Amino acid sequence: MVYLFFLSSSVGLLTYTIYHFITFNARIIIPIMITAQIFFNLLFISLAMTVFVLEKFEKMAMGLKYLGTMMALFIIMSFGYFIWVPSLNTERLEQGIVDTETPFGWFIFVNIIRIGLSIYVVYKYAMMTRKIGEETKKRVQWLFIGIIIIIIGLLLNLAGGILRSILTEIFALIAIDIGTIVLFKGFLIK
Repeated sequence: MVYLFFLSSSVGLLTYTIYHFITFNARIIIPIMITAQIFFNLLFISLAMTVFVLEKFEKMAMGLKYLGTMMALFIIMSFGYFIWVPSLNTERLEQGIVDTETPFGWFIFVNIIRIGLSIYVVYKYAMMTRKIGEETKKRVQWLFIGIIIIIIGLLLNLAGGILRSILTEIFALIAIDIGTIVLFKGFLIK
């Protein structure tokens, strides 16, 4: 699950970056944007699954109760982008700025699920920190800090979307990137 988390975050951020540089072909921006959002959804699902694996052992975590619930959530979060398709702000595109607009209700729904999953993971890591030895505690603390930074990024992203502020959304992505790097450091500690 750890590798899935980092793979989905890397591919999600890469596709997110790519579609923001495409100012010459408006037709491919939205499909690439949806692909990025699907990878971001997978990122938060795999983050929650790492908690289940650490807490319940891999065999139980891969059962219908945990994996099935997360897969259902992933499907709902992802297929909604094909029902409530984001649009491209063509006025901004003419200025050389790629600005996509997700239908407001769907934007709020997906971000609340992402924030909820992240808060759940922070809570579970906090509970695990109490029960583990000192050598593992430092690792879990880095994971905990990384997820808190990611939550701050998600809240900034939500605020940026509500306020229609690209600058706030850029700061949100920077916070999510920093949080992911801190999280990665936590996984590297032996």
